[in-house]
Amino acid sequence: MEQLPLYADERTLTFCAFCAGKTGTRDHCPSRILLDEPFPENLPVVPACLACNTLFSPDEEYLACLLSCVIAGSSEPEAMPREKTRRILAAKPALRARIEQSHTVKDGSIIFTPEHGRVTTVITKLAKGHALYELHELCIEEPAEVWYLPLHQMTEKQRQSFETPEPSSIWPEVGSRAMQRLITNTDMTSNGWIDVQPELYRYCAQLGIGIDIRIVIHEYLACQVCWAF
Repeated sequence: MEQLPLYADERTLTFCAFCAGKTGTRDHCPSRILLDEPFPENLPVVPACLACNTLFSPDEEYLACLLSCVIAGSSEPEAMPREKTRRILAAKPALRARIEQSHTVKDGSIIFTPEHGRVTTVITKLAKGHALYELHELCIEEPAEVWYLPLHQMTEKQRQSFETPEPSSIWPEVGSRAMQRLITNTDMTSNGWIDVQPELYRYCAQLGIGIDIRIVIHEYLACQVCWAF
């Protein structure tokens, strides 16, 4: 990603992106566990307190491994499509067992049932980071809407609506990265998406009647988090 300087009011960055508490560390957004090495240059980072910087790690690890298991159709470490999740599952049998216990077989297909609370926690955390980094909006309140769904389970109409969001009806804050992208189209596709790492992570951050953050993880899981104004 291109390194875009921030020209908006930097006082907003004196607060943790996730709880608005005192900062002291920085957190990558997206989380590096969702990406593969070598990492793209200039990964987005947002201010975070030490507690938040460590609090989400177990849930992020769970989601990364769950997605690998779903895509592979197995919890066997050797079957993992990513080296990173292969190592984690091999080193953490309790995590692997927890994911394995969540699977069922229906009509010959393996189905993993996610722990909704943990997935929602990670998605909301990622969306808060993107909102601050791109839109310069600190989202501390609970979102009005959080949902996720595998891309292949969407209808054609749902997929079209998700992939091509309506253009922002409100201009982002002057000096924000979103405003710079709007003017220069830096790092953005024609539909407003930002590819962090191809096939692994992309997101879209827009303003309308509220804040609309859309995320696709591993070209499998579509996520949307919205805050109302």
